[in-house]
Amino acid sequence: MNTKCRLLLACAALLLMVGQAHAAYVDAPVGYTVQDTVFPIPYAWSVYGFDRLPSGNFVAFIGQDVVEVTKAGVVGAPLYSFKDSVYGSFVKVRDSTIYFGESSNGAIWSMGLDGSNPAMMGTLGNNYDLEFNSLGQAFVSANPGWAGQKLFFFDGAGDEVVTGLSGYSGPLAFDAQDNLLYETAYAAGGDSILRFDEAEVAGAIGSGSLTQADGQVLASVNPPADMEMDALGNVFFTSGGVLYRLLNGSTAATAFASSECTLTTLRCNPSDNSFSMLVGGATDGGNAVGVISTIVPVPEPCSLICFATGLISLAGTCVMRRRKCLPR
Repeated sequence: MNTKCRLLLACAALLLMVGQAHAAYVDAPVGYTVQDTVFPIPYAWSVYGFDRLPSGNFVAFIGQDVVEVTKAGVVGAPLYSFKDSVYGSFVKVRDSTIYFGESSNGAIWSMGLDGSNPAMMGTLGNNYDLEFNSLGQAFVSANPGWAGQKLFFFDGAGDEVVTGLSGYSGPLAFDAQDNLLYETAYAAGGDSILRFDEAEVAGAIGSGSLTQADGQVLASVNPPADMEMDALGNVFFTSGGVLYRLLNGSTAATAFASSECTLTTLRCNPSDNSFSMLVGGATDGGNAVGVISTIVPVPEPCSLICFATGLISLAGTCVMRRRKCLPR
């Protein structure tokens, strides 16, 4: 075995050790490594959701605060604080704006990346998820007044575009053709991923509404928490402690990554095909913590050589920590 091969094998082994030492919350699939962002949370507070910021840091909804969290797990001062306790539903970043919702009062807010100019855009009772199509139009899944799950076009007011959906509120996504994907949650008879045609959704804005029967069933699935699509048109969703993948054109989802904890909010970064997941019920040394686990494709061999020295240095600083999950 020549020197180059030995170096490549050593680099791969070091990368694996670093991932194992620093990321015990999620088991990554072959070809990926894990980067954990672990951060403190106040006693009895929950992390309701997060998204990625252009800087590479995260913005998270923790308790009644929306805060920036660095990749190293440093929590900044609140960008926005609710006066009263609320149950957060989502956080979304689009361009230079942060959008966040809470289901206690149904309010949906926006503000700048630095917390400037916070404004309540409107309300949709029991809102769950918000997603934008390529035109920048916002759509929300919600169940106002517990009168039935619906999908809304949202521009400050809610315009019903899909009604009569089974189960509880579920996650949304848009594919490259702007077709609207929705995943039912705990629906009678089982859950599924539905696809609503872009033209039909556009036609329902301000005029009538679609029903669940208008959606094409892509696959039967387990009850979801969140859903994303990658650049190849594959659908990913979290359910329980598993990240599932539905390959483009397939009708059956398979497990892609897993955790002993519950996986909830999911974000895909198309620039490097990485996925970040919120790990629920995580503990570190017996203390409850917030955890965002990111699975990243392992670099090509040539790249491994380039940062081998850095990996060796990093491996020398690794300290194994007691990381567990609260019972589900």
